[in-house]
Amino acid sequence: MLAAIMRLQLIAGLALTGCGSSNANAVDAAASQDGAAQDGGPASGMVLTSPAFTEGGTVPTVNTCDGANTSPVLSWTGAPAGTQSFAVVLTDLTIAMAHWVIYDIPASATGLPAAIENTSSPTSVPGARQIVSIHSPVIGFYGPCPPKGDQPHSYQFAVYALDVAALPGVSAQSTRPDAVAEIQTHRLDGGTLTGMLGR
Repeated sequence: MLAAIMRLQLIAGLALTGCGSSNANAVDAAASQDGAAQDGGPASGMVLTSPAFTEGGTVPTVNTCDGANTSPVLSWTGAPAGTQSFAVVLTDLTIAMAHWVIYDIPASATGLPAAIENTSSPTSVPGARQIVSIHSPVIGFYGPCPPKGDQPHSYQFAVYALDVAALPGVSAQSTRPDAVAEIQTHRLDGGTLTGMLGR
């Protein structure tokens, strides 16, 4: 029941917000968090890890705006039967804004390589698609970049197993709220990895 109510609130929020606005970004992030945490957490099957950092650890500088600003290696296990593709979302949980959405990752994938190109169709992940990041006009990954002097922010990488091979209605021109809403609609399971960063 709670999950159903949250879904209705999300749909209403998406209908009321303008594309690309700060409010839309907040809805985007709320959808991402809902998908990772509804009903007490993601279904237990999937586990997301990275050799770059462990759960609750510091995100390496190379993966932030103070370094090369490249995506880290990610690996996952436990995808459920019926998985037809994957999506990955990076969200700054501290301010409720998503940084990065990559989707249409083939069902055969068990992770993502480092330094995925900033393009809508990265060759390092054949078949996958990316949209504009939190830092427009950058397409694809834009890493953790909290304001200097803030307390450390919490950054969540979330992988989602989806029941479609291609996310319907989503394109390079879509907003992050549009993409995240579709991910939630087609989500079978998910796993998260959270890192911290202060500047």
